[in-house]
Amino acid sequence: MIKMKSIAIVVGILIGLFIIAFFGTDLIMKIVVGHGNEVQVPLLIGEDYEVARKTCNNMKLYVEQQDLVHDENIGKGKIISQNPNPGIMTKKHRTVSVVLSNGPEMVRIPYLDNLSIVESKLKLENAGLFLGEKVFRYSDEVVKGNVIYSQPMADELIPKKSKVEIIVSLGKYTSSSGDDNKWKDLLGD
Repeated sequence: MIKMKSIAIVVGILIGLFIIAFFGTDLIMKIVVGHGNEVQVPLLIGEDYEVARKTCNNMKLYVEQQDLVHDENIGKGKIISQNPNPGIMTKKHRTVSVVLSNGPEMVRIPYLDNLSIVESKLKLENAGLFLGEKVFRYSDEVVKGNVIYSQPMADELIPKKSKVEIIVSLGKYTSSSGDDNKWKDLLGD
């Protein structure tokens, strides 16, 4: 019986020492590693780069631009993604890498003057744009069915995948030109 009590006492002491060592080591590691020096990573996505930099600076974190990509939905200079993710605890003086938006990709409107509707549509698609509304007007200079000009005008920069309106010639105005059905053959409808 005394032998069992001795074993129980030794096991109890060993368990007690293990618990003290486990929590003591954890406490010592917190002091040595500096867990008190941790901050929660803020949400930077959607923020302007300079605002994010100031926010992180106040928290003793650094911001580094990792990449710059075109984004149709997020304005130029805004943060698209970040690493580490928001809400994660990290040590002070660490770097948060961010990807910035360069805004939508801009393309130059091609010259469509005096082209057919089909040619204009193909030229727009090759530039990464779409044919928008067709407006019909009389023109003394441009042949019936050809483009007088585009709106916005040729050579302007606009976001990729935008629609471009074209102004299409009905030909020269004559007294018999007043018939509204004459231009419908231009649409191919």
